Amino acid sequence: MEPRLRAAGGFTFPELVAVIVIVAVLAAVAVPRFNQGAIDTTWFAEQVKAAVRYAQRQAVAQRRLVYVAVDGPPSAQLRLCYDAACTQPLRNLTNGGTYVLTVPGTVTLSASSTPFWFNGLGEPSSAVTLSVNGIGVSVASETGYVQ
Repeated sequence: MEPRLRAAGGFTFPELVAVIVIVAVLAAVAVPRFNQGAIDTTWFAEQVKAAVRYAQRQAVAQRRLVYVAVDGPPSAQLRLCYDAACTQPLRNLTNGGTYVLTVPGTVTLSASSTPFWFNGLGEPSSAVTLSVNGIGVSVASETGYVQ
């Protein structure tokens, strides 16, 4: 009697492709949700750097003091102004409104000194470190370099 050939068990190529596509779609949807806090923190830290650099550029362009004020909770904002009390806000050129960054709910913002200012030469009032959930944004004391 002749031995019968058994069909090998396994998946067909279309079945494997379908499984890979389903896993890729699930990964694309699920993975960003796990890292949303880190994404918010990094994004906001970059926004803080941009705002501080903008304040420095405006101080140089207008040859006047520009203040950076960090408000703690409950308002939790970073504001750019022409005076220490922030009664004269700096305008945001992109939307024409006041230049205010509101801190997202999962992020904390603090500053080693607030408010601080840039003079007409772009020099800060002092060395300042801003912290966005532990990510440091520093302003060098003599040069005003923001990193």
